[in-house]
Formats: sequence, C-alpha cells, structure tokens
Amino acid sequence: MSRRYVHFDPRSLIAVLIAASCVAFMEKGLPCEIALLVALALLQSASGHLKMALGFVAGFAVLWLLLNYAMPYMAVTPLGALTLSLTLARKIFFCAMAAALLVAECSVHRMSAALAKLRMPRQVLIPFTVTMRYFPALKDDISHIKDAMSMRQMPLAARMEAVMVPVIVAATNTADELSRASALRGIENPTTPSDTERLHMTPLDWALIALSAAVVAAVFVAGGSY
Repeated sequence: MSRRYVHFDPRSLIAVLIAASCVAFMEKGLPCEIALLVALALLQSASGHLKMALGFVAGFAVLWLLLNYAMPYMAVTPLGALTLSLTLARKIFFCAMAAALLVAECSVHRMSAALAKLRMPRQVLIPFTVTMRYFPALKDDISHIKDAMSMRQMPLAARMEAVMVPVIVAATNTADELSRASALRGIENPTTPSDTERLHMTPLDWALIALSAAVVAAVFVAGGSY
C-alpha cells in the first residue's frame, strides 16, 4: 500500500459517493470528466490507494478509446448492447471510484457506525450490514470450492455444474449462519446498542463535503459547456 496522507471519516466519503451519484447522469464534456477523474484519483492516492487510482485512470482511458475509436468502426447491430453497456459504465464510472474508496477505507463495522450516526432507520441498516458481511463470506466459500475443483480433470460443462451446485448450497448455509449470528448478537433488541467505534468529523471532512457540494453545483451549471 502507498503512503497515506489523509484519513477521512466515513460520512465524508459517503458524501463524496452521493455527489458522484448526482453528477453521474448530468451532462458533461470530456474536460469536465477528466477533471472529475483526476480529482477522485488524487483523493484515492492521498488516502493511500495509489494502485487503485492508477487502475481507474487506465480503465477510463481504455473505456474512452473503445467508445470513440473502436466501436464506430465495428458492425452496429451485433455490438449495440455492448456499446450501450460501455456507455452506461462511463456514466457511472465516478460512482464506482467513490464506492471503491469507501469500501477500501471502511470496514463493515465502521460503515454501519457511520450510517447509525446519520440516523439511518434500523429497518434499512440491519439488512445492509448483513448483506455487506454476506458477500465476503460467500467469496471465501467460492474460492475454496474452486480450489477443490481445480485438481479434477473435467469437461467445462460438468465443471460448471459441479461448481454451481456447491456454491448455491454454500450461499444458503452462509445466509443461515449470518442470520443466527445476528440473532445471537442481539440484532432484534429494540434498544440502541452501544458501539466501540469512535467517529469524529474533522475540518478536513467538512471541507471535503463542501467541495463535493460545490462540484455538483458547478457540473449542474456549466458541466455541459466543458
């Protein structure tokens, strides 16, 4: 991991994600997109994720080249769905950058503590927390199943069936185990639980939130001109 220069509260990173979502479907010119790309890449680099920033910059460059140079010279009908998918990917690219930074910076516990500070209803917070814990556990199960199947010489179709059935069973078992673990931890208790996570908004966090709001306003007013 590269050197970290700043450390943000999860709530300020959530504000960046909301701002990126607002900007996603606003009209923007290429200079505006490049400015947003550089700003988010600098934010990722300052947070200690230089490789992530470089990967997203390279991904945007490849995406732009495909949309502007590769697709126009190919048959339109067969690649219509692919062109639409790439266009949508370009639209939500900045959302992906902000979301990747949020996930990399915050554990599930830290993120749930931030959402609780934002007064998110428990009816939303509890399913969100369980879901965020579900996918890493499922990923580990899938990795173990793939490792077990890699040593067997099987046709592709048979291998897919042999992998998918255990994955479905593992997904069901994982969901059941997480539900029981949540019940044991008192997730159904109506009182407000205590939390060991100490979150604190610094002036840098407030500056990031203000800058995110200013960027949304600037893109809304003049993004299509640049």
